[in-house]
Amino acid sequence: MKFQHFMFLALLVFLSITYGENAAVELPWGCSNYNGVCRPICQAAELPFGPFGCAKGFVCCVAHVY
Repeated sequence: MKFQHFMFLALLVFLSITYGENAAVELPWGCSNYNGVCRPICQAAELPFGPFGCAKGFVCCVAHVY
């Protein structure tokens, strides 16, 4: 259980550091990996999956989660 807490904390630190740089974050995954579409607001039938691979102010909207 402590390992999971450590990994979660490490992820939060990584995201906070990269978010503070005001630069595009290049992560190894993106919206296209999930067959999603970047939109300002997701439609009712879509699930917001986060800003992965989208421009600032857009969210990755995924219609189906496998």
